[in-house]
Amino acid sequence: MFKNKNTKKRSGSIRTGALTIEVALCLPILILLLFGGYELARTSMVLHATQSAAYEGARAGIVPGATPEDIQESVEFVLHTMGVSRFEIETIPAVIERDTPQLEVIVRVPVGENLGFPRLFVEDPTFIGACTLFREVP
Repeated sequence: MFKNKNTKKRSGSIRTGALTIEVALCLPILILLLFGGYELARTSMVLHATQSAAYEGARAGIVPGATPEDIQESVEFVLHTMGVSRFEIETIPAVIERDTPQLEVIVRVPVGENLGFPRLFVEDPTFIGACTLFREVP
């Protein structure tokens, strides 16, 4: 009358181990998509931080009495906030004088040295952010 479910035999089942094979095939693709998406998002964030840092550096340098150290601090603040550790800053002209009509700030960020993971999809470009602003006259 009463049959125990555990004693029932599976005869003719062809799906034995199908879940293991599906996971073995799908998991690497899922992990690749996950890390690829992270790398692309991080790369995009570094690109936008480079442009923003150049703009903020130029804004700090156009006010009367600004020094190259002010530009350096402004650029470093933006890039360090985004986790960028290695970069180069160039100002044109290198020495800010009272009668300088405009200021250009160029920021170079090597992407490969600032990503968290080894490069999978992106080669080793250097992002360049540049901004030219006219100086304020006193």
